[in-house]
Amino acid sequence: MKAKLRNFLSLLIGGLFVYWFAYKLNWQEVWLQVRAANWAQLGLALALFIGTYFVRVLRWQTLISPLAKTSLRALFRATVIGFSALFIMGRAGEMIVRPAALSVKEKISPSASYATVMVERVCDMVMVVVFFAVNLVFFEFTSNDVEAMQILGWIKVTGVLLLITALAGIYGLSVFARRGETALAYLERKLQGLPTAIKKGTLSLLTQISKSLSVLHDAKELTIVVSYTILLWLMVAVAHLLVVRAFGIPYKVVPFTGAVFVMGLSMLGSVVPTPGGATGPFHTASAASLSFLGVESNKAASVAIILHLVIFAPATVFGLFYVIKDGLSLEKLKRLGERQVEVVEQLNHPNQPQEQEPDAEQKDAKIAAVQR
Repeated sequence: MKAKLRNFLSLLIGGLFVYWFAYKLNWQEVWLQVRAANWAQLGLALALFIGTYFVRVLRWQTLISPLAKTSLRALFRATVIGFSALFIMGRAGEMIVRPAALSVKEKISPSASYATVMVERVCDMVMVVVFFAVNLVFFEFTSNDVEAMQILGWIKVTGVLLLITALAGIYGLSVFARRGETALAYLERKLQGLPTAIKKGTLSLLTQISKSLSVLHDAKELTIVVSYTILLWLMVAVAHLLVVRAFGIPYKVVPFTGAVFVMGLSMLGSVVPTPGGATGPFHTASAASLSFLGVESNKAASVAIILHLVIFAPATVFGLFYVIKDGLSLEKLKRLGERQVEVVEQLNHPNQPQEQEPDAEQKDAKIAAVQR
């Protein structure tokens, strides 16, 4: 019942955003804008987005190599299947399906691959916030509209606050990674007054993050992971700029900092849990950011539509190809992943505190039984 209600609310929210995005548009003008786009630049943007999958695979291999050995092909396959799940099920589905897709074909502990996916998510979240915040500080925008310039002032203040918050978050994560057990014990004492479900969920999430951060064993590995993350998001930002340029929008209207501004707002829109890769919220946020920069509304909508396709279409096609080829099902992979996570939680937080903590081999044996 809860799942049906969640799905209904997701569809309702998505539908409201689609209506908000679409109801004032001249769709004939939008179609003309799309037809007139520079398809060579769009093709280059598409190639960059496909390239980001390979950067993600190399980063994932770096993270998982101390825990297990696997091939780049297997990691690529699991990555694109995960992105297909993201498009169909949302971000939570991707985090569950991707480790499951890897462990189905490779002899890799699901708990290990899940931890590395958590690290990736933390790295991406921190990098996007830092990238967006630094960009806002140096944001290039001029307008004769007094109200728009006042908004720009607030945007720059927001950028500074986001940057401070991101730096504080990075420091907090570094401390948490070093002193995770002490911090968790302290928080467990402080959360005693909360309802059991909230306390258990909070501690479970923080425990998983602590274990995930411990995957980064040394400075060299951390440097490689950070370098791949910076490269990944630079490629994404340049791809956004190429899509904007493909519609003939000049530099003085949307410079590189403007493209990063659009990227940040579109990523914020994609966080809203609606089907189809945040269809609706993504389009609304992208078009609104372009309109703020002075792009005509129909052209802004055209850019948003194509940008969404360029981002999500390639990985979804690749992922569904592997799903069909290997006789898999995204729903089955999700259920398998959820069962694996439940087993990990039970092993990390046994109901009987007097029982001996299971060792790593016992954990993996129980998890492997779930896979079978």
